[in-house]
Amino acid sequence: MEPAHARAIAERLHLGDREEDGTPIILHVRRVASMVPDEARAVAWLHEVLELTAVTEQELLLAGLTSDELRALRLLNRTTDSRSDRWYLAHLDLIAHAAGGSGRLARIVKTADLKDRSLHPHVRRDGWSPPYAQALKLLPEALDDAHPAAIATVA
Repeated sequence: MEPAHARAIAERLHLGDREEDGTPIILHVRRVASMVPDEARAVAWLHEVLELTAVTEQELLLAGLTSDELRALRLLNRTTDSRSDRWYLAHLDLIAHAAGGSGRLARIVKTADLKDRSLHPHVRRDGWSPPYAQALKLLPEALDDAHPAAIATVA
């Protein structure tokens, strides 16, 4: 999918969506999209839509999302909102070891996501915040096959 089209979809779907502290979610999405190479930008723009909006996979495919991009979004999407470090890190381990182009795209976007969340933490109302720094440590070796620009953003 063209990144500009993914951006338009994200801007429309996240209109009014807010973090628990009231910050518009699109600010996080924009920062993540700005950190990744062009090949991963569409996934970056859409990385929160399956988790936070009512859009379906079918709608995204009809809008031009590729199969690899959809698989990357599936990898990035947490199916439960567990407030457990162990569950969160297990999900990151899945991304770190996912094969193929979709795994590579997911790692590039997740690394940018974690870097942004380290600077702008998402603290839940109950006080729990995912272990972003610990999660970032799981991904560097998994990025060996990533785009050089993505590796540079990790360093």
